[in-house]
Amino acid sequence: MLKSLIKSQPLFLSLFLLFSAISGLLFSQPTSAASYMLAAPFILEDKAHQSTKTQNPLVKKIAVLGEDDRTPLPEKYQSIAAGIGILGQPGLNGWSCTAFCVAPNIIATNAHCIVRNPTMGKRLNLSKTLFILPKFKQSFTGNTYKHRLTYPEYVHAKKPYLSIYSGNFSQKSPLNSQGQDWAFTKLIHSVCKGRSLSFADVPLKEIKRAAARDKVFMIGYHGDKKMNERLYSKNCKIRSRNNALYFLKPQRRIMSKQAILLPHTCDAFKGSSGSPIFLETKTGPKVVGINLGSLRYERYRIRRNRYTGKIISRKKLKNGKETNMAIQPKVFIEGLQRFEQETLLNSVEEFKKLQSQLKILKLYRGRIDGILGNNTRKAIFDFEHKMKLSKLGLPTEQLLTLLLKETTSLKLAKAKQ
Repeated sequence: MLKSLIKSQPLFLSLFLLFSAISGLLFSQPTSAASYMLAAPFILEDKAHQSTKTQNPLVKKIAVLGEDDRTPLPEKYQSIAAGIGILGQPGLNGWSCTAFCVAPNIIATNAHCIVRNPTMGKRLNLSKTLFILPKFKQSFTGNTYKHRLTYPEYVHAKKPYLSIYSGNFSQKSPLNSQGQDWAFTKLIHSVCKGRSLSFADVPLKEIKRAAARDKVFMIGYHGDKKMNERLYSKNCKIRSRNNALYFLKPQRRIMSKQAILLPHTCDAFKGSSGSPIFLETKTGPKVVGINLGSLRYERYRIRRNRYTGKIISRKKLKNGKETNMAIQPKVFIEGLQRFEQETLLNSVEEFKKLQSQLKILKLYRGRIDGILGNNTRKAIFDFEHKMKLSKLGLPTEQLLTLLLKETTSLKLAKAKQ
């Protein structure tokens, strides 16, 4: 039919091509590109932790903005850096991120470093995950630190991520994901005792002013240095969330609405995910952000087939300038305080008891199986909301105690009727 139409109307083909060309000008597709800073594998051998003075000149300095301002750690920051370590899985197929102590048995990092790896596209196996606090010269108290290994604790082998308090991280929307890309996990041993760093919820304007006076910096591990030393990223500046050179209009709208993302220029590399960003205060450096990754946008002119919708051609029109991103503590600081105080349940049987109490309150309708699925987590969230608690979504002893009180009160009320 199409062939007969073309023969009967010689101008049809010309008009079709003209329409395609015009449509190519009208339809452009903005896309965001976010790189999550996972590092190359690390190996638990002494030679892997030796300094290397020479680096491969062919290594692309991703998220190093302009001149490389990363330097060896200054002596005055040795004490706070004692709480900054490596989180990951050793071996040739391993991965690594930066993590840091926030309580004797709690570390902070990114969700993509401990919940779901966007590179691998799957949930990480925490039973093989290690947190490493390497050797350190001497602490401010005079104690010599030793090389330590530890790993997250969990209720049972099937669901080891029960010990994690994190944002709802996914890879579907890079900018929205970055807003939820934070995580805290409890460790089996209190290896962070005496090394904990503290957060400060500081307004963005104040951080900007401090950065202009070179009072903002980052400390973390970097893959191009083989994750063998903590580097000091200086000359950090804070960029505006409304800057059109770095962000598209939808991105600016998201950041203004969330008001938790911190665009910064601290030089980074793969492996620096989870690095703390510090602000110099009168009482010493405080953590005002957790480094997430880098962000830039790409804009294309796209031509599509009129009938099938398939892309005919794709021409890059413009690239946004790259910037690094961090998340401010305001999104998790209240929940973290509760997470520090709560104690995880010790057995599957206790977890089943918690599910049964949720069922009595008609918050949970699933099976009593001792598994933290989406339905159980939602029921916990609903109960926490009812009790006006910070939402953790975790099976804890304190939560079970509150549930038992509520169900007992409900049974007594029914008995009086």
